[in-house]
Amino acid sequence: MNAIQDKMDFVILAAGHGNRYFSSDPSIRHAKQFQLLAGKMVLLHSLDAISQWPSCGQIVIVLPEAGVEKNILNYLETAARATAVSVNFTSGGSSRSASTLNGLKALSALRPNDLVAIHDAARPFVPHQVLDNLYAACASGADAAIPSLPVTDTVKNVDQTNTVLDTIDRSTLRRVQTPQAFSFDKLFCLHQTHADRVGKQPITDDASLAEAAGLTVVCVDGANELKKITFAEDLNMMQKQQTEMRTASGFDVHRFSTEKTGPIMICGVAIEHERGLIAHSDGDVGLHALCDAVFGALAIGDIGQHFPPSDAKWKASSSDQFLQFALEKVTDAGGYVTLLDITLICEAPKIGPHRDKMRQRLAEITGLPLHRLSVKATTSERLGFTGRGEGVAALAQASVRLPASYGKQD
Repeated sequence: MNAIQDKMDFVILAAGHGNRYFSSDPSIRHAKQFQLLAGKMVLLHSLDAISQWPSCGQIVIVLPEAGVEKNILNYLETAARATAVSVNFTSGGSSRSASTLNGLKALSALRPNDLVAIHDAARPFVPHQVLDNLYAACASGADAAIPSLPVTDTVKNVDQTNTVLDTIDRSTLRRVQTPQAFSFDKLFCLHQTHADRVGKQPITDDASLAEAAGLTVVCVDGANELKKITFAEDLNMMQKQQTEMRTASGFDVHRFSTEKTGPIMICGVAIEHERGLIAHSDGDVGLHALCDAVFGALAIGDIGQHFPPSDAKWKASSSDQFLQFALEKVTDAGGYVTLLDITLICEAPKIGPHRDKMRQRLAEITGLPLHRLSVKATTSERLGFTGRGEGVAALAQASVRLPASYGKQD
């Protein structure tokens, strides 16, 4: 007995390894569907869009056959519990078709609806209009419906030496996307038959099985937003489209004490000096300026608002925790820091001998690689309070990439 028939179920394929994606950047650790896009896992973008479609029934997410890291699974399970529809997980197989079959098997145990759509998790943005188009086509009698776009570039037919043989008429060609919608019973049967076939050819989409079986497959209007992540550069492009870069500055100054001796803290490093600094916390001008730069990029005030000097709690506190707090705010906002830059202004102590240690310490505090951390120093040519040796100043900049939606809910 089937479930309510005005709904369409979904199988989201997230089991692929992504050989082309990994080959484009050997430093990549996680498969593309588990990467962050605008502060949210790629897979969860499509899960959120699909689950919020009014006609969405049940969803089965197919994960890699070898499993996923525990933190990723916990993240996914938490997101699944927060959706308005039933979301279940199952393991994939050694191929796309095997993973689809496993997803359909899992769905078959859940009283599936008449219609099911198969979606690649590597397509994070799913417009509801496309889902409406798929549903309408199947409701009108089609065995299957697939979103597609016309081919707009000129297409050439070439031989093995890349010599052009002729120009192909592109008017009948379509670029096919997912989700692809089918009769559940028919698609389940096709995949079961395909799995038992000897010498079977790999299939790149489910519509191919329907075509080969002589079923009626119709194209509906797709969307440019349904672009697939194939290479690392695809994800980078989406990041730029879905995020905005913000840059802000921070400034701090501390006076030398006439009573207290050093060492003094600068950028997390203790530097010997004949005089200490007057400060409520540890007086680290470098970290304080960086905090204000990060807070400025987020437009959430300054270090004095978050850690008021009137609060005895912060007396003599290490400034490491202040900067880590600021960076946690960036992460909470779904963003990430691309550069922290600090210019230290003083006659003494000399910064040059400590520069590399400061960058290394900043890397330990922030978790950022060294190529995103810059420490510079200058004097004020004996001018002003720093020129007279009365204190140390720091000017910082932070570049932060945030989701384009950041702050718009305020």
